[in-house]
Parts: sequence; structure tokens; C-alpha cells
Amino acid sequence: MTSTDLSIPKTAKAAILNGLGEKYIIRDDYPVKQASELLPGECLVKIEYSGICHSDLHVKQGDWQKKPILPLIGGHEAVGRVVAIGEHSDAGTVKIGDRVGLKWLAGVCMKCEMCRKGNEPCCPLSKAHGFTVHGTFAQYVVSWVNYVTPIPDNLDSAAAAPFLCAGVTVYNGLKQSRAKIGDWVAISGAGGGLGHLGA
Repeated sequence: MTSTDLSIPKTAKAAILNGLGEKYIIRDDYPVKQASELLPGECLVKIEYSGICHSDLHVKQGDWQKKPILPLIGGHEAVGRVVAIGEHSDAGTVKIGDRVGLKWLAGVCMKCEMCRKGNEPCCPLSKAHGFTVHGTFAQYVVSWVNYVTPIPDNLDSAAAAPFLCAGVTVYNGLKQSRAKIGDWVAISGAGGGLGHLGA
């Protein structure tokens, strides 16, 4: 898609999970939130590529103590282009036509103690794609302008998507270790688990 192809259909394809342990149902007529319906801070992203993470299976099966919203569009690692931004949004550097990535963490309050200390995943008001808000198993996804990640045009979407989940997990571990240039670190799972993204 080029940045000039920004038309937004009324409906599009999405994979819907209606109940825990059930199969995803592919719908061709899932309603797409229109530009005029976006709230301040929201953006609509046309997905180019969505990966699948093992966490998606845990969400589908309801394996965790906290359960997902239902019905749910799953997925939380994708690359696409911003096709609309909610009116009165403080979009920062994000603009229509930008190529962005969507990850597990969809948004946080940025006001609580956890956010102020850099522990955004622990924010009590956090939103998670494919868990507490609809995710990336759809052609069009609502996200938040302050939480989409810029993706360079020359980076292949299939290569970029895993970095938005497993790559962030490895990065966060390295960041919290406070390792400095020249330090040695051991990265487990480097044979094909999360660790290969940290090598």
C-alpha cells in the first residue's frame, strides 16, 4: 500500500474469538471504525503483516488468571500503515501514511507510579492488543498514536513483526540488566526461542 491509498472500507476481514477454547471465526464483514469515529489519541492502522505468538494460544485457551475480553480479535505483533488519526489527537510525530508496528502493549496512562518509573507493562490501566483490546488478526486495527512504533520502509514486514513481541521481551531483559558496552551477557533460547533476537 502506498501512503496515497488511504481509503477506509466500511467492513473488512478479521479473525474473531467468541469463546475461550473455541476456534477463531474468519469474518469478511467485520465493521471498520471510521476516521470520524476515532477518539482523540486513537489511530486506525491498515495491517500489512501480522505474526502469531505463543501467547495468542494462551489467550485463546484462557490459560491465564486474567481472561481476555470476548468476543476478541487476537494478535499483538503486526506492521501496517496509519490511515486515520482521531480528531484532536496529540499525534506527536505520527502522521497519516506512516508505517508503524503494533505490539502487545497498546497503551498506558503515563501518570501512575509504574509508568513514571519506566514499568509501563505494570500500569493498572494498560491496554493490550489481542487481550484487553482488539488485536492484529484483522485488516484494520484501532491503536493509539502514542504507542505505535515507527517501522522503516526498507524493513520487511515479516522480519519486523517478531521484534514487536519477542524482540521487545529480549530488549527489556537486557535493559533491566543494566549491562554496558563491553559487558558479557548470557542469552538463553538463542537457538530459536526468544534469545535469537537478542544475539
